[in-house]
This record gives sequence, C-alpha cells and structure tokens, in this order.
Amino acid sequence: MRITALRFLRLFGSSLPALVLTAGVFSPAQASAQDWQKSYPIAGKANLSIATGDAALTLRSCSECHAIKINVDWRDRHPSDFNLKEVQSGDQVTFQLEEKAQMGIHFTVRNWHSPQVTVETPASLDLEAKTSDGALKISGVEGNLQLRTSDGAVDVEDVGGSLHLTASDGSIKIHNLTGTLESRSSDGRASIDGKFSGLQVHTSDGSLDLNVQEGSRLASSSRIESSDGHVTVHLPHSLAADLDVHAGDGKIECTLPLTMDGFSSDHGSGHNLRGHLNGGGPTITIHTSDGNVSLSGQ
Repeated sequence: MRITALRFLRLFGSSLPALVLTAGVFSPAQASAQDWQKSYPIAGKANLSIATGDAALTLRSCSECHAIKINVDWRDRHPSDFNLKEVQSGDQVTFQLEEKAQMGIHFTVRNWHSPQVTVETPASLDLEAKTSDGALKISGVEGNLQLRTSDGAVDVEDVGGSLHLTASDGSIKIHNLTGTLESRSSDGRASIDGKFSGLQVHTSDGSLDLNVQEGSRLASSSRIESSDGHVTVHLPHSLAADLDVHAGDGKIECTLPLTMDGFSSDHGSGHNLRGHLNGGGPTITIHTSDGNVSLSGQ
C-alpha cells in the first residue's frame, strides 16, 4: 500500500518529536562555508588535547614556530551541524569537535563528507589526540604522544619520545619512531619501524611487521603479541637481547645467529624457542596464539 508523505505526516506526525525530509539538494552557501582557523601562541613546551569525532585529523610540526595553529575544513558540511569547543590556558590548548545529535527521522540521498582538521605545532609537544571515525596522521613531533582512534587508519611518521597508541579498527603504519612504543590494536594490519628503547605491541586480528632499526638499545623487557595473525620481526645484528618465542598454532622461522637455550615443538603446547643474541640482554617476548612467527636480521 502506498502512503504519501502528507498522509504519513497525518498518521504519525503527532507521535514523532520531529520529522525531516531531506531531498539531497543543498544551497551553495552550505557547501562553501569558510574554514575555521585559530592560532594559539606558545611560550614554552606545547601541550595539546584534541578530539575530532568523525573528522579526520592531520597534525604536523611547523619546526621553530611558537604557536599551535588549527584549521577546520568543513568540506560539504555546515558549521552549524557541529559543536566546536576550544580553550587555551598558558601553553595548554584543548580543542573538541563533535557532530550535533540529529533529532527525528532523516531521509537523504547525498553522501556526507566529514570535516578535515589540520594542526601545525612546535616540534616539541605533549599530545593527546582522539578520533572516533576518522583517519589520524601525525608527523614531525617529539614528546609524550597519546593517540586513540575507534575506526580509522593511523599513520605516524618521524616522531620521537614516548608513543602510546590504541586503535580499534583500521590499519596502522608507524615509520621512523625514536623512543618507546606501546601499541594496542584490535583489527587491522600493523607495520612498524624505528629505533626503540622499549616495545610493547599487541594486535588482536591482523598481521604485524616490525622492523627494529640499527642503533636500537632496549632499556627494559619488551613484548610483542598477536592473537590472530602472522608476526614478522627484523632485528639488527648488533642488538643484545634474550629471545623468548612462542607460537601456539603456527610455526617459528628464525635466521638470527642465536645462542640457543632450547627449542620445543609439541602439538599440545605449540612451538617454543629461547636464545641469546650477542650474549643476551633485556628479554624480547614474542607470542602468537594463531599465526606464524618469522625472525630475521638486517
């Protein structure tokens, strides 16, 4: 039975708080809203807390600058669709962008594009960045970096200090990190390389390719885990470390010049390898529940 829009309103209008019928045609004024921009002067070390909701976030260093600059490209959205909150206290800047809740029932035939947030900061930076459903790209900064994304690709390049990453669903690429890494991802391939002083990496569902560059010096024990996925680890021949490797349901391949402590292979307990590289040092534990482990030098 066909029900016209007018009859639908008569039948159900009194029981709905709001009803919006959108035809997918928008005025040019909506599509060409000017970017939002602001610059925050910084006297000492920059400290930024930023949450962008579904908007993609790109943050990069402006080298010797003394300000945090934030730009919001609304793309084909209207600023009135969002709540934007920002405040500065000394060298601490807090920025939050979130889409307003939509009341009623909305019919639309147009694909929305989320806004794009671009940030330039001094190279020395303490950062807390969050996205809900948007890509996250960080480059050229050094400090205490805490990143979190629920559903979006992560691309981190040329950063230093202490990196803490939590990602729920999306690929991860970390290139040329110097310092410590603590990364936990749920679903997506991870590719990581850098000069490390400490490593804690966990993936739930996705392959992991880890390249520990020449010059790395582990200051403490490190752990690499995968619940379901192949793990490939490349270690420099100069690294001094103990290795403790376990593959629950998969094989272990190792071409490193290890002094072996032991190797066991049992259907009930999986495959296990223990050994020393360059006389031994802090322990690197590598554990997979369902996936192969490949170890090689470089």
